[in-house]
Amino acid sequence: MKVVSIGDLVLDYYYQNGKLIGVNGGMTSHNIIANLAKMGISSKVYGVCGNDKMGQTAINSLNELGVDTKNIEILDDINTRCFHVSYESKDNKLTFTSKKRCPFCNEKKWYDTSKINTELIFNTLDPNDILVFDNLNNINQEIIDKTNNIKIIDLGQYYEFEDLTNEEIIKKIKNKFTIINFNDRVWNYLLDRFNIKNDIELSKIISSKLITITKGKKGARFIFEEEIFDFKLENISDEIDPTGAGDAFISSIIKDYLDNNLEVTSDKLSVWYQNSNKLTSVVVKEMGARGHLNPLYKIKNNKELCTCKHFDIVNKRQIKRCNININNLKTRVINAINSKAYEGLKKIDFKSEESYLFVGTGGSLSGSQFASIVINELYGSNTYSILPRDIIYRNNKMIDKVIMFSYSGTTNDLIQATKQFSNDKKYIITKGELQKIVIKTGISKSNIISYRTATNKGKERGYLSFEGAISPAILFLKYYLENTNELNINIEEFFINTIDYWNNYFNELFKDKRIKEIIKKGNIVNIFTGDYTKSATIDLESKLIESGILNCIVHEKKNFSHGRFINYENLFNKNNIYFKQNQIEKYEEKLLEYLKNDNNIIIESRYNGILSEFDLLIASQYLTYHIGKLLKIDISKPNYSEDAMKIYFYKGEL
Repeated sequence: MKVVSIGDLVLDYYYQNGKLIGVNGGMTSHNIIANLAKMGISSKVYGVCGNDKMGQTAINSLNELGVDTKNIEILDDINTRCFHVSYESKDNKLTFTSKKRCPFCNEKKWYDTSKINTELIFNTLDPNDILVFDNLNNINQEIIDKTNNIKIIDLGQYYEFEDLTNEEIIKKIKNKFTIINFNDRVWNYLLDRFNIKNDIELSKIISSKLITITKGKKGARFIFEEEIFDFKLENISDEIDPTGAGDAFISSIIKDYLDNNLEVTSDKLSVWYQNSNKLTSVVVKEMGARGHLNPLYKIKNNKELCTCKHFDIVNKRQIKRCNININNLKTRVINAINSKAYEGLKKIDFKSEESYLFVGTGGSLSGSQFASIVINELYGSNTYSILPRDIIYRNNKMIDKVIMFSYSGTTNDLIQATKQFSNDKKYIITKGELQKIVIKTGISKSNIISYRTATNKGKERGYLSFEGAISPAILFLKYYLENTNELNINIEEFFINTIDYWNNYFNELFKDKRIKEIIKKGNIVNIFTGDYTKSATIDLESKLIESGILNCIVHEKKNFSHGRFINYENLFNKNNIYFKQNQIEKYEEKLLEYLKNDNNIIIESRYNGILSEFDLLIASQYLTYHIGKLLKIDISKPNYSEDAMKIYFYKGEL
């Protein structure tokens, strides 16, 4: 099931004080599914546009949000519809006008009769899809009348009713829609047309399961089962641009309707209104109906034609931290392999009868996890990979050594959490400067294992650390290989082969259009882990959460069978990332069979055991990188609030 928008595509032009500031996709029904796609709802378009720059830009604006656009027809004999929105700033207030003619050349790129191909829709439409409309033109009406799908409409204009009789209006809308959203202008027009003073009486004529009436800053009115629910707008946001607020409002209602198993219940309406209000308060703070979803495309003309006839997209000059970090990963990690850090690691006296804590936080936790698995595999020692704060709440009397993982070497949480241990028991795996770490921690230089070198001082910038996860892990992989006689592997060749393999693998995988169904900003993704896949899972979950892209639910594969499938089966979209080593047992075969019809990215190592653990940790880096490329965002540079930074920079007791 998908939410489907039907209608000719529109490109919106935005002007401020007489200057063109950018373009973006438009049209109410398409704006609605753009919002829904951003919320993780599977969405698609049946649409038409011209074979021009305007049409391609309108399509791209939906593609970038993960909307399925394969049913958009590109026609050579039409121009894409263009709409022009002009803003004027005066006395700290923004007023706007909308029209179909370009304010520069006064030409109109608009056709009144829709070009939608109804036969395509009737032949390919899934009966389970939910249809969204924003007008009642003849073609839309034909689709409305001839399909049995759930239908929702947002009516923001009443011009289509002006030449109709009351009976014709009733025939168009009565018993046709599950949800209708009116703005108060259209609702009041209908009250006058039907000479009705009572909202309930008009709602009986319309006969929709739920009627919502938006009233701007006065709030909204819901009508359900012949009962009125009034909601006031309690928190009025600072408004930059109100366009798109109504589209966002009904988008949120649709999302909550879907989440409520396609049911409307009176006890939910207050929460639905609050959710809609939250979204609209975000929308009005950005320029354009979709400014909160994707920024306006900056454009330039060719000096001969008006931008309503031709333009070029201005490619922003961006320093993408993620690109820089991933491109430098090979060099930085090889430098770490050949640094003095490995000699320092070999001097740690690991013993089978001892117990060790491996401690990391954020992106360093995956390296901590990998190291603990290596030492346990080699010596059978009691190893625990743990977060700093968990140390405080456990009995550590039997712990012999604490190995900390910190890219800077001076992470406050590590210092605070390990105060109970003497410095001779503590080691730090880091890229930090020795002297700074000694001063900050009191740990001797001999216990600071830094892969920083004279030629490799540069550190990654941004929230996502690739080197910080891989360099510590590869030091322990080298340690493992040199202590495992049967494995004759050159560590540098193995590493280079591994990163090349996964980069090429995801390059090909992300050409599959089905990946876009899984990788949508705001989606929930299940990550399945177990059997030498844990380091990769910790890394991927951390990167996806820290970048703000996806929400993750991590399932240990066997633990999933103990009831976790109940939550899974109630998910609206079942999107999965499944890590596995090369060989699997019968239970895992059954689990993969159970998941086979869902949206799966299965990441299979070419190896087993420790090599699989490391191999998949590399895979996680390139999966994250390619997710960023697909979404066209720099995932190393997420947005965050000032309040969030207050907890980020907290340096006190834990």
